[in-house]
Amino acid sequence: MKNILLGILFIALAQTGAWFQQFAPMKWNWFKENTWVSVLLIGVPITYLFIWGAQYLYMEFGSAWSVRLIQFSIGIFIVMVLTYFILNEGINLKNGLCLFLAFMIVVIQSFWK
Repeated sequence: MKNILLGILFIALAQTGAWFQQFAPMKWNWFKENTWVSVLLIGVPITYLFIWGAQYLYMEFGSAWSVRLIQFSIGIFIVMVLTYFILNEGINLKNGLCLFLAFMIVVIQSFWK
């Protein structure tokens, strides 16, 4: 269980950093004007977080498919939350259903042996 929690934590942090790299330029000019600083300051730590997260999850599940599906689902959740709170884009029925499905992917991958 410790590996799952650490893996999810690292992947969530990496997905959060990736969101800021992709969408912060749409909200703040600093990110738009300093792309390379953003790449270096955020990109390198994101890479390590993805690697560590994948390693912890792989140790637990022993399957790259499980790791990738969990990464994808966490990414969907992070994008929806940050986009809602920072870019003020609401969650419609389609996005809400996708969020639910992403949550279910994590549950299935975590508890179905």
